[in-house]
Amino acid sequence: MILMLFAGYTLIYIDKTVMGFALLPIRAEFNFTPQQVGLIPGLFFFSYTLFQIPAGWLNDRLGYRAMLVMSLALVGVCALLFGWWGLGLGWLILFRMLAGIGHSGYPSASAKTVTMTFDLQHRTFVQSLLLSSSGMAMVIGPLLAIWALRVMHWQQMYMVFAALFLLVALLMLVLLPKHGQQQQEVAAPSRGSWRLMFRHPLIWQLIIANVCVNLPAYSLMAWLPSFLVKEHGLSMAVTGEIISIGGIGAWASSIIGGWLVGRYGSGREPLVILCTALVAACGLLGIYFSTSLMATIVILMITNGATFCTFVFTFTLPLKRFEPRIMGTTVGFLNACGVAGGFIGPIVIGYLVAASGGDYFTSFLFMMVAIVIAGLALLPGSRRPLISPQHQESL
Repeated sequence: MILMLFAGYTLIYIDKTVMGFALLPIRAEFNFTPQQVGLIPGLFFFSYTLFQIPAGWLNDRLGYRAMLVMSLALVGVCALLFGWWGLGLGWLILFRMLAGIGHSGYPSASAKTVTMTFDLQHRTFVQSLLLSSSGMAMVIGPLLAIWALRVMHWQQMYMVFAALFLLVALLMLVLLPKHGQQQQEVAAPSRGSWRLMFRHPLIWQLIIANVCVNLPAYSLMAWLPSFLVKEHGLSMAVTGEIISIGGIGAWASSIIGGWLVGRYGSGREPLVILCTALVAACGLLGIYFSTSLMATIVILMITNGATFCTFVFTFTLPLKRFEPRIMGTTVGFLNACGVAGGFIGPIVIGYLVAASGGDYFTSFLFMMVAIVIAGLALLPGSRRPLISPQHQESL
């Protein structure tokens, strides 16, 4: 089960990663303007954000098995259509928007699978292991995209991706348990549970933390290449290799950190999140002031690792604090907030760079403040569980 979930998550993250590379030949082939090219990923993230909450709601009602299969199948079909029928801007935007809907269902379905399958002590590590696929995608995604676009047309590349998505969806349909899930699933959330969730301070703390941790994560992903090219005079090829190496830090730290917190840090997650956030903030400052290429690589690995740990520990905290019957909705809601932060961050960085005459200091300062706020947001009262006494007795 974990292997299939990990494979699905890896494909989801690689699909996001290779889009930036695929847009280069797409723009050249259709002679799109930069504004037109920007609509393709922009509206993808719009639909991805918009459907997080409905996808979580459906997950609580249809079950995680159905949502996992439908999410991957929809992304696979959209990838096939993107490569086969993407004959103009309108079609390309439409198929990526529909793919965003498919993407929106996977995080909450995966989180609910972990909640319903593993006990409290193992949830953080398992979810961290699954989310480490993002780090793996950061490592292999750019290299895979460059290789694929060298040996085949971008349309063929997306058809290959479509086959992989549909294959994993089929495997989940065949291999994931049916009856076991039905026995474990709990009743649909009641209005009282919804009121309890939104009345509890932890949900609002998690909203702040999710927004603030995604601000620097997405901003660094979007603007780091430009910063390295401008400040260090690197080529795009070398910059891509550096970013791939930096992804190793995110991948390794998520697995090791998730195991350590799950094994030794149960009940102390907010303090761990604060520590990793502070390390990430120091790393961001180090990237800006670094004058050595090797030092930049090392600091980037540490920064990516600390940032990703902050994200993973924040994302997995609801798995130990909220009732399983509303887990899909809760994760979908919080993921929507996080992706919204990812929207805002790169836009703000663009304005800050322009206002500073091309200097990035205020941009790195903005990212540092955001991730420190993410670490501080979860400290007050976040150790109090929000799991019903009846469910606690069953664990």
